[in-house]
Amino acid sequence: MTNAFMTSGIFGGLFSDPAVEAEFSASVFTQRMLAFEAAWTEALVASGVVEAEAAEPALAAIQGFDASDLGEGSTKDGLPVPTLVAALKSGLSEQSARAVHWGATSQDVIDTAMMLTCISVTEMFKTRISNVLALIDTLLARSADKPLMARTRMQAALPATVGLRLEAWRRPLAAHIKRADAILAELSEVQIGGPIGSRDLPQAHVKACAQTVADRLGLSLGDVWHTDRSRVVAFGNWMTLVAGTLGKIGQDVALMAQQGVDEIALSGSGGSSAMPHKQNPVAAETMVTLARYVAGQQGILGQAMIHEQERSGAAWALEWLTLPAMAEATGAALLHAERLIPSIERIGTPDAPRSDG
Repeated sequence: MTNAFMTSGIFGGLFSDPAVEAEFSASVFTQRMLAFEAAWTEALVASGVVEAEAAEPALAAIQGFDASDLGEGSTKDGLPVPTLVAALKSGLSEQSARAVHWGATSQDVIDTAMMLTCISVTEMFKTRISNVLALIDTLLARSADKPLMARTRMQAALPATVGLRLEAWRRPLAAHIKRADAILAELSEVQIGGPIGSRDLPQAHVKACAQTVADRLGLSLGDVWHTDRSRVVAFGNWMTLVAGTLGKIGQDVALMAQQGVDEIALSGSGGSSAMPHKQNPVAAETMVTLARYVAGQQGILGQAMIHEQERSGAAWALEWLTLPAMAEATGAALLHAERLIPSIERIGTPDAPRSDG
């Protein structure tokens, strides 16, 4: 769902991430659906289900598809795959048409394309988290020993150092990178279940076909997960953890920047229309907003676990509403973190007493 208020341009890049938006764009997602269809056709040939000569026109149709708008078909059918498959088969002989999508189902196509998308986004986020960690390390090298008043329940507690707080930022981010490997393993399973999740078509060749598709797409082959949305919810949970850690960093910076506390000085802070003396910690505040938004969406995504019988249209579609929004918000938070940390000109309270140990 497009939030016209946010995408109108009036809020600029505060809550957006063009790179993540591109990953979920119609053109890129269609190319990933086509990658599945091509791999499936190649698997039918490799398994001897269809003749190579019959498959050649089918593969040409898949490779030559112009990624035209599939939205009208989705409005009618509830998803884009029926229109896509009909377009691919159009003009083919009966034998060649059999080489397109035969034995597969819409959910195989969309789920696998979604996994390829989520894998790409996860790899992107791993790189960005690594960048943020490097920036924190630079700040640690520069300021770790500077004094800072530790605060519990937002009250002055005991004298400490900047390093104490920065390490609290760093540790969970490093853990999230490690968690990403487990998430990637979950996301990297192809979805091949057929019409009802029984994975029995084409008969006598289904295992070989499924393995070939997985190999072609660089994925693994596990059990059918038509109605088990655990990996999708796990990916959302991982993004919630990442965004939440960034939100904690943003909240700390916003509190440290308060007048009267003055434990941090930022370059390029935001101005006020009514109070020229103010420098608002815009990036930090936005990271808090995005973290809370992602956490809220995870609650919605969790409801996608409730699939009735062998496939749900309602629960499945819930993923399409929430996952892209969560990913873009998490990506935007990472972009803000990459800009916020280098903007820290000073951190710590030089006049605060130093801790003896």
